[in-house]
Amino acid sequence: MSKRLIITIFLSVLLAVPAAAQAYQAPEVKISQDKVRVNGKSYYAHVVTERQTLYSISKAYNVSLQDIYDSNKNLDLENAGLKVGQVIFIPTKPSKTAAANEPEPVEEVTPPAKPVVVVPYPTEPVPEEPKKENKKEETEASTGSSALDRWLFPGKGKKTEEPVATEEEETPAVTEQLPPVDTTAIADSLAKAESANAFVLDIPERVKVAVVLPFTSSRLSDNTVDFYSGLLLAARDLGKSGIALDIDAIDVRDSAFITPASLSDHDIIIGPITSKDMQVVLAKCPEGKLVVSPLDPQSVALSKDFPSIQAPTPTATQNEDIVRWAIEDMQPGDSLVLITSKGAPLSEGSNCIVEALKASGVKYHTISYGILEGLQIQKAFEWHCSANGTTRYIVAADDESFVNDAVRNVNLMLFKKHDVALYAPSRIRSFNMIETEYLHSVNTHISAAYFTDFNTKNVSNFIMAYRALYNAEPNQFAFHGYDTMHFFVNICRTYGRQWPKVLQDYSERGMQTDFRFMQEEGTKGFINAAVRRVVYTPEYKIVLL
Repeated sequence: MSKRLIITIFLSVLLAVPAAAQAYQAPEVKISQDKVRVNGKSYYAHVVTERQTLYSISKAYNVSLQDIYDSNKNLDLENAGLKVGQVIFIPTKPSKTAAANEPEPVEEVTPPAKPVVVVPYPTEPVPEEPKKENKKEETEASTGSSALDRWLFPGKGKKTEEPVATEEEETPAVTEQLPPVDTTAIADSLAKAESANAFVLDIPERVKVAVVLPFTSSRLSDNTVDFYSGLLLAARDLGKSGIALDIDAIDVRDSAFITPASLSDHDIIIGPITSKDMQVVLAKCPEGKLVVSPLDPQSVALSKDFPSIQAPTPTATQNEDIVRWAIEDMQPGDSLVLITSKGAPLSEGSNCIVEALKASGVKYHTISYGILEGLQIQKAFEWHCSANGTTRYIVAADDESFVNDAVRNVNLMLFKKHDVALYAPSRIRSFNMIETEYLHSVNTHISAAYFTDFNTKNVSNFIMAYRALYNAEPNQFAFHGYDTMHFFVNICRTYGRQWPKVLQDYSERGMQTDFRFMQEEGTKGFINAAVRRVVYTPEYKIVLL
């Protein structure tokens, strides 16, 4: 079997999904409001209803199967299974060990080593759309009405026929596209490039995408499969919207297909997931081509010397936004307090926060203490509390125990009738020691690269489509694969093969990730500067701003 797989996405690909699969509905699991404490540990008391499975319950409560087994040893659920009406205990906090060693649920169908085969092919040929004699007007109708578009398309504004949707066509689960940013500036910059660097509108009839990943079975990870599965689902939705695609799946170990000649034939190159593999591809990347680094934040260093695009927002950018956000929220009478761990060296991420605060020129206080000081440090917290405004705390630490203690101390200031707000790195969401109730009560603000709002229609459509195609639940890697594919195909289909020239001025909001790229002076590559600001409100809501 050839290691180079060409996948053509058609408008009617959804017809290939079996009707039974489309009708699939995951069993509903409502989070219990009843909590019990057994042997000093807190549990939810969950009543099993019809069609619920151990897997669906574990996903709803965000715990592993092993967590449930260990919490109900007297029921022997691993062998006896569930019974309708049965009451089982669900831990309020998942254990690290169980999460790391969770067995695969029998309900989930693991994608094969060659994930391409899970993509359904259309059962009927799709008739080609009649070609329009005036290709210029077609281009104008497919783009926005920004200053850039008017400069690129002089005949903008002419009336064009609207495409007629068939009754069988469903609304694709595509993400909302934001208009290009500061389009006047784009037009000005492009107008100055009328020599060798002039922008040439070269929109391909079929967008060719090379996906270079470790497809060999010995290196194929679940995260890679999930990312690729989400990417293919995005290609399906883009195809339904009328964009023709050719996808080449290339194994990063197959040097025969990673050549300057083969890479130059593609409009988009979504590269490997490690810095080491990225260097292999970048070394053979022809001039004028950019390689998208989809998952590895460490690849950001490569963007300085190589033509690469760092798709995930770097940690440093997220942490700098925490400081910027806290300063933006400052009101008269507020105080700003930095919390650090005494005697512990600052990590790169924490150092970014400290340096950003120093560079801001804003007055702030510092509380630095050791975790063993415990409640004795409360006086320092009280000294720096604002008398009439909000005390805004910024945590610059990575140790989970220390951050947990800092959150506890901030929460105590709340009980002493002080108005508080906490600003913290995104990794605080993964700390198991911190009570979620504390994050809400102290009004926690987080700047993150990833956050999915499950209340939106796009996200709901994506989850249902993913379940139907793969018989599995999408994770953050699947969402990121969808968003990455959607963004780069859209910019290529809108502005043509020279899309890198407008990359800094084009943005898009995905389901989980936002994209807004920037290029530092003297560098060859681009990094994503977009962040998602998330607030844990006292009303126990998580709000995406």
